[in-house]
Amino acid sequence: MEDTTNLKLDVKRSKFQAMGEARCPQCREGKMFKYPFWRVDKFSEMNKNCPVCDLKFEVEPGFWYGAMFVSYANTVALLVVLGVAVFYIFNDPPVMYYILPITVLSVAIVPFNFRISRAVFLHLFGFIKYKPDSKNA
Repeated sequence: MEDTTNLKLDVKRSKFQAMGEARCPQCREGKMFKYPFWRVDKFSEMNKNCPVCDLKFEVEPGFWYGAMFVSYANTVALLVVLGVAVFYIFNDPPVMYYILPITVLSVAIVPFNFRISRAVFLHLFGFIKYKPDSKNA
């Protein structure tokens, strides 16, 4: 039987997986946020730099304003999907049947939407190259 105590799995994250987990775009290991998204009192607290490769997350002043457009697109997509679902499930109900679930769900996913919007914006528009050997730079 083989000794697996010193076995290190060197599994690389894909860009999509790193975005979903809100990881650094350069090393894909460091976490962008200090706390988990369900900590609603601290969901927006970001690390200034990557804890693994020391990449500065805010590429330029005002960089995160662009993430608002990604957040807006996420919210509109949610509104459309939920609106179509309500339409077909309840057979075109009164307007209040649309407003209540869409509003409640939109507010409930704010922490997740905030994080995923910033992660997607940084990965797609930060123009940061993936450097797997940038750990402990």
